[in-house]
Parts: sequence; structure tokens; C-alpha cells
Amino acid sequence: MTENLIRPLENPGIDMMLGTWVIIATSYESPGTNKLWKTIVGSGWSKSTAGSQSNTLTVIQSRKMSGLCFKLQVNMTFENNTFHMVKPIRSSGVLLNTVCPDCLLGYDETIIGETTFGALHLLSKRRTVTAAELDEFEKHVKCFKLPSPVIMDPEKDLCPDPQTPSQITEVTDTDGALDISKLLEESVNTEGGMMALGEKLKSALAKAKES
Repeated sequence: MTENLIRPLENPGIDMMLGTWVIIATSYESPGTNKLWKTIVGSGWSKSTAGSQSNTLTVIQSRKMSGLCFKLQVNMTFENNTFHMVKPIRSSGVLLNTVCPDCLLGYDETIIGETTFGALHLLSKRRTVTAAELDEFEKHVKCFKLPSPVIMDPEKDLCPDPQTPSQITEVTDTDGALDISKLLEESVNTEGGMMALGEKLKSALAKAKES
């Protein structure tokens, strides 16, 4: 059974990734990331559009953290059934089979410093999924030997769509003040480090919103 759950989806296409997806549940291998999601991140979604080349995607990732909206745009390439991201951090992932008809179930590995961390994510077109769909996700988590997942609260508000930019606070690292890769490398190995990172992001969001 475990082999079936961890086997990547065969021949996934970029088309199946397109659109807006709400984060339903997630589990991170890094010591502090799960706690960060439990205590600071209230909700999240991702919106994928076709990139400039046939094997690329542009993905907007939106998270609501302590009532403030955080948005990050990343570019992904798709090769050999695997999605790759280089900036702001190096990551690669695959899609997995799921009983959920309008879900994306993905496993990715992120390289931070000299350490590789695994993570599993369940996203859906809906705000909630069935008990059976959630149970299947938890079985995937066990097969990958990841910590107990964080289940998002469907009652919490989502950040607005980026089509209304005036309602979104965007944080970038163009001035070097918020180097996400460096911050993660310094913080990811401990719960305290990740919580401190969360506070830094909140502070940056608040300053960006004021300006």
C-alpha cells in the first residue's frame, strides 16, 4: 500500500496545475515549519499560470500570517515528471495520485544550506475536502514518515486575489533586506528559529503595508 501512495503520478501535464488552489493540509519535515504553520499562518492559496515557455509555470503563492497577506511569485520548470524551482530557494517536486477529483497532492524536497527537507501538500479547488480525502492525505504523510499534518481552518479568510493589488501587501528582497533563502538557512533547523523567521516576515509585512 505504501508503494502505491508514494508513487508519482505518471505523465502529469502542466495544464492540470493551472488555476487557483486552496491549501487544505500540509506537513513539513523541517523541525519548526509545522509549528510556524500552526501558530502564524492562517490560510493560503496558490495560483498557477502558463509561463513564457511550454514547460514553465508562474506561481503566485499567497499566505495570510497573523492577519497580514504575504505574496511571493516564483517560476517553475517541468522536466521528466518533476517540477523544479531555483529561486528564492531550490526545490523539486512531483504530483501523487489521490482519490480527490479536484485536488493536487504534491511531495517536494527543498534544499536549504546543506540539508534537504521533504514536505507534502494537499490543495483543492474547494475550501474543504471530505473525511475520506483527508484520511488519504494522512496516510500519505505516514508513508513519507513526515510529522502529523497541519490541517487548515476553512473558516479563516483567504487573502484577496492579486487582481486587486491594492489589497495585497507584497514583500520582496530586491534591496537585500529580506533574503528568504538566507533567513531560512539560519532558521529552519529549530522551532525557535522558524518562529523568529515568522516574526521577521510579519514585521516586514507591517512595514510594507504602512508604506
